[in-house]
Amino acid sequence: MHFILPYFIILIIILQFAIKRSSKNHKSRNQQFLERESRANQVRRKDISNLNYISIPDNLPLINSGNETFNQLLSNNSGMMRSYNTITGLKDKKILNLTGISNTELKLSYGAANLTELTEYDDNFTTLIKAIASLGHALIDNNDTADALSFLEYGISIGSDISSNYIDLAIIYAATDRFDDIRKLKEKAGMLKSLSRDNIIEQLNNMLK
Repeated sequence: MHFILPYFIILIIILQFAIKRSSKNHKSRNQQFLERESRANQVRRKDISNLNYISIPDNLPLINSGNETFNQLLSNNSGMMRSYNTITGLKDKKILNLTGISNTELKLSYGAANLTELTEYDDNFTTLIKAIASLGHALIDNNDTADALSFLEYGISIGSDISSNYIDLAIIYAATDRFDDIRKLKEKAGMLKSLSRDNIIEQLNNMLK
C-alpha cells in the first residue's frame, strides 16, 4: 500500500494537469471562434452574382420528348415522378454547392447579409442531388440504365456527395467493363469535402479488386 500511494498521487496530479490544459485549450478555441464570428458579422454585403452557379441542362431525359421507356416508367411510379418534378422544378432557381463551407466562412467571404440567400442556394443543391440519386437508383431498378446513366453522371459532374450516386454509376460502368471510369469516379470522390468521402472511396476500391 505504501508503494502504491506515491504513484496514485502522481496519477492524480497528471490528471489534474491534463484537465486544466484541456479546459484552457477549449476556452482559447472558443474565444477564437467568437472573435472570428464577430468579424464575419461585420463584413458588408458583396456581389455574389458571379459565383459558380449550377444549371440543370436541357439534355437530361425529359418526359414527352419521345423517350417512351422513360415516360412509361415515370407515369407508373409516383416516387420517380416526384424526384423528376423536384429536378425540373429547380431549373429556374439558383443553386450552389457550398458543401464543407461554414456559415462563418460564408459571411467572411460574401458578407453577413448574403447568408440567408447563400443558405437557400445550398439547400437547393442538397435537394437536387438527393433527387438525382433517388431517380437514378430507381431507373436502374427498372432496367433503364441508359437514362439512369444520364442523371447519375450529371450528379457527379456538379459535385454530388451522395454515396448511392457514385456506387450506382460504378455498377453501370462495371457491367460494361468501364473500370477506368470507376477509377475516375474514385479520383472525383477524393476531392469531396464531406463525411461520405472515405466510405465512397472504400466501396469503389472494393469494386476495382
